[in-house]
Amino acid sequence: MATLKDQKAVVVGGGGFLGRAICKAYAREGATLIVGDISHEAAVETLRSTAGEGHGLALRVDVSDPGSSQEMIDTIVNRFGRLDILVNCAALCLVDELTKVTPERWDKVFAVNARGAFFCMQAAARVMIRQKFGRIINISTPASHGGFPYFASYGASKASVDSMTRAAAIAWATHGVTVNCIVPGRMTGGMVDTLADDLAKLNGKSPENVRVEQTASLPMQRRVEPEEVAEAAVWLASTAAAYVTAERLNFTGGQELS
Repeated sequence: MATLKDQKAVVVGGGGFLGRAICKAYAREGATLIVGDISHEAAVETLRSTAGEGHGLALRVDVSDPGSSQEMIDTIVNRFGRLDILVNCAALCLVDELTKVTPERWDKVFAVNARGAFFCMQAAARVMIRQKFGRIINISTPASHGGFPYFASYGASKASVDSMTRAAAIAWATHGVTVNCIVPGRMTGGMVDTLADDLAKLNGKSPENVRVEQTASLPMQRRVEPEEVAEAAVWLASTAAAYVTAERLNFTGGQELS
């Protein structure tokens, strides 16, 4: 049974490894897919991988620019007449020692993760409130709760996502719009591998040693696959989760104890 049949779903950051997994899961469940990404080429590739060409849409969007996010939402509504699901999956993480974080790097992370997520939500919510239905799913991180010294800007920006998720969920609850976030644990591939390389340089270790140590510290002794996280995004967008809102869904395999 296609749980998202005919739903119009936009995944922002859909060209990345987690975003692409969510797109594939949504397409499998019958959603009409809109893939938004800073790289139009990556968005097109994701759409192709879901066999969504012809009825889906690939758009370039720079979430650090609220005008670009608004233009994306306007394009979706003009094309499809509505928007049912927004997944905020675009993210930027820069690895820095705390004493070496610069204002420019701090602002760059917040422009994507916090400011970007908020104004995407705002633009989508205006449509969803009008149609009396919507599902908004943000992506957070264990770093927003725990102490991760090399990820201070990333953790702080995602703590903002946690907070705006709760605020939006309460503000829009009577309009049929739910707002939740998913907290994935350590994944394989994509940005996570790049971060391991950066950590290795800072600590004088090999990237492989960093990855082995990180995995060994996890209670389940394995990393979560993007496809597993994608199933949580399907559930939160489905009617099965209609009464779930303001939740921070811990998907860390015991890495974070809420």
